Parts: sequence; structure tokens; C-alpha cells
Amino acid sequence: MKTMTKTDLIFALYTLNRRWTNGSLLFHRNFDGHIVSMQQSGSHWIKNQLASVLSQLYGLPPLAHIQDDSIIGHTKSPPKYKNIPQIVHSHGYPHGLTLKLPFLHYPKYLVLVRDLKESLVSHYERFKGDYGNCDFSTYLRGDVRQDKFHSDIWSRMRFMNEWARLVEQYPQSVMPLRYEDMKSDAGGSLSRTCDFFGIKNVTPAIVAAALEDASRDRMAEKPNPDITTIVVRKEERKNVADYFTGDNGAFFDATTARYLKHGFGYDLPTIERKMAA
Repeated sequence: MKTMTKTDLIFALYTLNRRWTNGSLLFHRNFDGHIVSMQQSGSHWIKNQLASVLSQLYGLPPLAHIQDDSIIGHTKSPPKYKNIPQIVHSHGYPHGLTLKLPFLHYPKYLVLVRDLKESLVSHYERFKGDYGNCDFSTYLRGDVRQDKFHSDIWSRMRFMNEWARLVEQYPQSVMPLRYEDMKSDAGGSLSRTCDFFGIKNVTPAIVAAALEDASRDRMAEKPNPDITTIVVRKEERKNVADYFTGDNGAFFDATTARYLKHGFGYDLPTIERKMAA
């Protein structure tokens, strides 16, 4: 039996606090679909794909820029058009009562995840200027109280743990989608997403056009003029494995093995794998 540390206690209490006091997704239920994503897991990509599908089906104008919420909205800014499936996006965590009360309406939840190491490196490279250009080792160790960074290893593990519970309990209402599967089979991933959200009459031609509309180059051509960070990054960077050498790799493995319950099919040290060994 492991000895409880201060970090264990803080992580457990923070998880419970957020599970029962963060009511955003519980209150914002009146949609047809909700995309919930781990940070840097392809949310802009799938949103632009779905926006193109709906634009083709309903004769809507194209998005003005990569973060245009007029077709795929946000919990606080629903889609502009009311005659289309109402789908929104957030980085939200489920409330303890999400999908638990059968007399309430809940949307379908598409859960976007990405390889944890890739996600952390992508976030660091995009936002390190916001973090005072700290080194990656400092960012990797994060802040279990979630006061220091927009998102870090602790928030990502909590996201994966909380949503994996619902994936297991409510497979008809909660579907995981991995960023890597979107890359290897973009057309199949988009078709499955449309089916999951109940979007009808999506032909192979519509899927092909949506993938072209949401290609990396096309999205890079229409940045959001109101933000300074780059959403679609095209510059070369060193291999992800190079960020996790030595102490960084040891910290990552030890931390996920102690706190991450479910790996969403990724080759990660998790509590489940540790118990099965």
C-alpha cells in the first residue's frame, strides 16, 4: 500500500472539488453535441471539418477564420445558425452528475485526446511566452494546484481520468477520438463523428471537401486576427522524445504511473497497467 503524500492529497482534493463544484457542463446541456478536448488535441481541426460539413449541407457561408464559432459554437456562444445541429466545444470536465440523471437532457459528448507527451510539448511550444519562457523541465512538473499554467500534466491527467469513467459507463453517449486516429484516417474519423452526432446525408464527397477545407495549409491561411499565438504551427521542432530524456522521462513515467488511471489506448505507465503487472 502506497504512503499518501502531500501531492496525492492535493490532487485527490482538487479532483473532487472540481468534479462537484464546476457545473458548467451540467448547466450547458441543451445542445445536440459537445466536443470536449484535452488541450492541443486537434479541436480546431475537427471543428473546421464539422463546420465545412454543415456549411455544405445547409448552404452556409464559410468560416471567417480558424476560430470562428458561428457554426460550431461554444457553451457561452452557441452556433449562430439555429437550423443546424447545435454542436459546441470546450475543454470542460464532467460534473459528478453528468449523464447520471435520466430525466435531464444531455448532449452527445465527443472526447478528444492526444498522446500525453505530444500534447504537453505542443502546449509548451505554443504558450511558453505566456509562462515567462521557462524551461520545459519546469513546465513539465507543472502545478498540482493548477495556479501556474493554463494547462499542464496535472490538468491533462484529471481530464483523462474523469472522461474515461464516462466512456466506460455510457458508450452510447460518450465517444473518444484520438488525434492520432484523425491523422491516420481523417475521413473515417470525420464520418464516425458525424454518425455519432446524428448528422445525416454526409456523403463521401462532402467528407472529402471538408477534409480539404480543414487541411493544415487552408487553416493556416485564415488565422484569428484577434489573437497573437499561432494555432497552426508549421515550423520544425526537435523530436518529442528529446524533451523526455533523463530526469524529465523519469518524472513523467513515475507521475502517470501514480495518478493516471486510464491511458485511452496509449502506451503510457498508468495505475491500471501497474496493477495488472
